[in-house]
Amino acid sequence: MKTIFNIALAGVATVAWGCVGYEPMMPDTYEGEGLPPEVDLCEGCLEDQPLRGELMLLVNTKPTDGDANFTANFPLDAEGRYVGNALYLYDPSKPCKDGGCLSKLGNLWLDDEMGPISMSDQSLLRFTVRDLAWHAEKGLWGLSYDPLNDEWGLMTLGVPDWTRADNRIESVRYAFKYGDVKDPATDACYWRQSMTGLEFVGDTLFAASAGKPGNGLDARGALFELDPAFLAEPKHCVLPSDISNDPLYYACDPICSVHAQFEEKVGVSGDMVPGPDGDVLALVRGEMSETFPAGRHELLRVAATGEMPEPRAYGPFIDDIPAGSEIEGLARVQGAIYAVGIGGTVYKISEPTADAPSAWRFEVHDELGPLFTDPDRSLRIRGATAVVVP
Repeated sequence: MKTIFNIALAGVATVAWGCVGYEPMMPDTYEGEGLPPEVDLCEGCLEDQPLRGELMLLVNTKPTDGDANFTANFPLDAEGRYVGNALYLYDPSKPCKDGGCLSKLGNLWLDDEMGPISMSDQSLLRFTVRDLAWHAEKGLWGLSYDPLNDEWGLMTLGVPDWTRADNRIESVRYAFKYGDVKDPATDACYWRQSMTGLEFVGDTLFAASAGKPGNGLDARGALFELDPAFLAEPKHCVLPSDISNDPLYYACDPICSVHAQFEEKVGVSGDMVPGPDGDVLALVRGEMSETFPAGRHELLRVAATGEMPEPRAYGPFIDDIPAGSEIEGLARVQGAIYAVGIGGTVYKISEPTADAPSAWRFEVHDELGPLFTDPDRSLRIRGATAVVVP
């Protein structure tokens, strides 16, 4: 719940400043056009965003503030406005070694649209987007996380010009409605320890969670269907028990409903894509599971309709992915499924055909890390989706 964390932070900040006895350093207000040059972290990216057609959109959540020693967004002023996560377009049909595959699209612009309370409590400093989903008519959406307040949510993302590399991505967040875990008025996504995936399958938007144990709640990963009425007209509400009375934070009603569940300590590792016959293909992994091998990522097939459909094996999997290099993004682009790991390794997943019914392959396709300035500091891919740039 948002206000509990804000009150705790205020108390800690007061004690720290009182003991140390100094005023915090405040940044100069950024007044330039486009994006600050400090957030340009991809030295191998194409200029002016020339990529067109069906592409993979990636979100990078590593710091935009190079002076920070933890995940941090770039400060625009002393009022709590920040440049947030970067979005990149990737064309898997172009060779990266020639520098023609990756282009910057822009960064989240975290300002007044996120609300005055979120600016004043400095929670936008570490605000991130965990995954992306795009629909030709419903637009671009993100799965958001506010680490300061431990709140997951859904957000709308507005790209002013898909042919530019310096977009200020318009960002509006709707945190999932909180409440008692057994209260049906509480959003089904609220008490999940780790929300990981977001994707449109047909006209339906699905979210997903990992099978994370450790919080005393349900450790089964889940697939959630998101309310189409909310997608058509998203709204904020001041919740009765939110003493901050934040008018631009919480969704009015539950957005998520559980569509399917995975076994104990197994869940979606990062993303989903449309599958055969309109099904959902979910890339899953175990979290200290007794039944799912450590380091394995596997595609499971889940019917997109029906009540609590059972996840079924689909075919391809890859073993021995080391911790810290997990696959977080998935997109069906130009007829093929591509997956991307945290450090920028791109995999191509080959599905069976009528001529080769058993030709499953899960193989490395590209490496995006070398395109970035100091990739250990500047690269952490957390989600992907397919988009069409005319």
